[in-house]
Amino acid sequence: MKKALITFVKAPVPGTVKTRLQADLEPEMVAEIYKAFVTEIISQCARLKDVDRLLGCAPAKNHDFLRETAKKYKLKSFNQRGATLGDKIINAFKDHFRKGYTEIVLIGSDSPTIPLGYIKKAFTALEKNDFVLGPCCDGGLYLIGAKNKIIPGIFQDIPWDTSNVLNKTLDNIEPLEMKLFLLPFWYDVDTIAELRFLKRHLRYLNRKLPLSGF
Repeated sequence: MKKALITFVKAPVPGTVKTRLQADLEPEMVAEIYKAFVTEIISQCARLKDVDRLLGCAPAKNHDFLRETAKKYKLKSFNQRGATLGDKIINAFKDHFRKGYTEIVLIGSDSPTIPLGYIKKAFTALEKNDFVLGPCCDGGLYLIGAKNKIIPGIFQDIPWDTSNVLNKTLDNIEPLEMKLFLLPFWYDVDTIAELRFLKRHLRYLNRKLPLSGF
């Protein structure tokens, strides 16, 4: 079995990342927070063994922060490809299945405290299941995993960036002949209230994000 963990990230350009936080914080501060999220996730995932770690970059992998992150944590990086998030997810799976990977897990950069055990459990689940989903408390997804192939219909008409992502994805999976494993719910951070909860949660975890003043 050849395994890959893909982390989808964006170039941390002020005004283009974590846009819902910009109602309360300056775009430059939001970009720094996003960089801290990416660094936290990547550094935690560096502890995984026997898994190739890949960085799926948007709009391109040549942004200084993304290039330096890939170099520091020894990641293979590639450009996300597609018009919509669904297209980008499908293409990432297709392209890397073609490269010989048999089990692929994809995560985003909105859940900086995602337990490493959940990612390990996703790979374990793929040994006996075709597909794995990590559901978010707000109705989105923090993880998608697939074995051997990806079925594009799973992501048909998904209302991305809404609370209906999980339900619509499950609706699309239900008529398919495939074995699905659902991971425990976790949370992502999109709003100022969620950011404040993250700050409190980190204290209980005895962890800090690599961000001065946060």
